[in-house]
Amino acid sequence: MNRSRVIHLDIRNRKFGLAAPVELLQKKPTGVGILTAAFRIKKGSVENDGGAPFPLRRPRLRVVNIPAVSGDATTAQLISDNARAAGANVIFSEASARDVASIAKAFDTGASDLLITIGGSGVGRTDAAIAAVAQRVEVIAHGIALQPGRTSAVGRIESIPVIALPGAPDQALAAWWTLALPVLDRLSGVLQRQPFTLPLQRKIASSVGIAEIVLLERNEGAWMPLAVGDLSLETIARADAWLVVSGGLEGFAAGTPVSAYMLRE
Repeated sequence: MNRSRVIHLDIRNRKFGLAAPVELLQKKPTGVGILTAAFRIKKGSVENDGGAPFPLRRPRLRVVNIPAVSGDATTAQLISDNARAAGANVIFSEASARDVASIAKAFDTGASDLLITIGGSGVGRTDAAIAAVAQRVEVIAHGIALQPGRTSAVGRIESIPVIALPGAPDQALAAWWTLALPVLDRLSGVLQRQPFTLPLQRKIASSVGIAEIVLLERNEGAWMPLAVGDLSLETIARADAWLVVSGGLEGFAAGTPVSAYMLRE
């Protein structure tokens, strides 16, 4: 039996600024489908204790889009919009092609505090982002125990954090919320985001061994779970908040107070 070895890595100790450990799967992740439907989601915002956006500085975030085979750039636009809403000065660039040399050439960290790549992080024949990253970057891990978002990767170029997001919008958003946004907040000097706690209207059932993103809708003073681990574009647009169920839990019973992070004001 081919069993995965799971590493509990506190990325905060590697200057990534995360507030909680993240599990990293030490094996090649399985392939994932690509969602290409066009859609719009309202921008989120960085909130301090007073409820208003308040970045102390604007980190320079370089977003490198690895062009999709279909030519769709929805995910890159979505992440760029979310980054700007979070207070980042976004520097956008796109690799000229999906091969290793073209992707590596697009990595210019000379004027950036954080580098995000989008797309090409899987293990398919046309997925070369991680191989390109490895040419320039110390790859800490490829394969995150997070659903969706398993094909994400983290690394660094000298002191600059590098996070590779999958190309599918739902997987990219999951990795953005859990990996990239805490780093951006740390670079911005934003106070730690405060979750909003409400009881669950119904139970959340989750798989043990992998952290799963749950989307929630606020309904009559409680959280109504909308989706667990499998996030459609319609559900993402409808949701008010998100939370992560740790890989060590099977979920939460109905009525349990849970803390979630708001997606919008």
